[in-house]
Amino acid sequence: MAPRFKVKLFPTAKIIKNISIITVVLLSFILILFSKSDLFLVNAIKNLSSSIINPATTIISSPIKIASNLVDEYNQFKNLKFENRKLKEEIIRLKKWQTLAIQNSRENKVFKKLLQATDNNLKLVKTTSIINRNDSFFLKVININAGYEQNIKKNMSAINERGFVGKVIETNSTSSRVLLLTDPNMSISVKTISDDIFSLVSGTGSNYLVSSFIKDKNIPRIGDIVVTSGTAQIFPVDLLVGKVSKVEKDRFYVLPFVDFNNIDYVQIVTSK
Repeated sequence: MAPRFKVKLFPTAKIIKNISIITVVLLSFILILFSKSDLFLVNAIKNLSSSIINPATTIISSPIKIASNLVDEYNQFKNLKFENRKLKEEIIRLKKWQTLAIQNSRENKVFKKLLQATDNNLKLVKTTSIINRNDSFFLKVININAGYEQNIKKNMSAINERGFVGKVIETNSTSSRVLLLTDPNMSISVKTISDDIFSLVSGTGSNYLVSSFIKDKNIPRIGDIVVTSGTAQIFPVDLLVGKVSKVEKDRFYVLPFVDFNNIDYVQIVTSK
């Protein structure tokens, strides 16, 4: 008779239950493990960031910061350059206005002095401005903006607020030429105010006049004021000429009162 074997059969539900329990335990363990590993991984990343990534980021970002600062400084420099150019233009405009104001003030002073320069012995013909000048060593001439249409005639005297300037040598309809006192071809009879020493002085082409004839050989003294004498009956009497600045044995030198390098306006006058 053959032997019999007994086989134990587990119910399916019990197997599933056991598997579920084991699975839950394993998942719980895995979750706990992962939570711990995540904390460790985060700390490791933090340490890596603070020790490696942050310095590396700083090094990498430094050129960008430098470039950004350079761009900002360049923009500031451009702005300063633009503002500096505007300030320079404003300064140029202000200087032009200042020059114009000074010129107008000077012209007003000249006009006032010119109005006071004509005394009772003179007849004012015309106050004129200078058009241009021909200024060389051998020729000292100015051109004025008035001619015979304004009753200006040859040999009339030209003066300004300082004194005698020259004489009219040529006239056109609206302009005239005036030979300056310092021209080598110009000679006038003068006298000293203090002693009435009569003489003849001539231009030298420079800023000085020199005596060419002295009546009675009386030499004036340094500092004597010289005026027109009126003896030649060409120029009005007592027009200021200059001051004796140097005396030699047989001649003397006169420094004119008029600044011939700065003549803007003259008056054409005659004797009354």
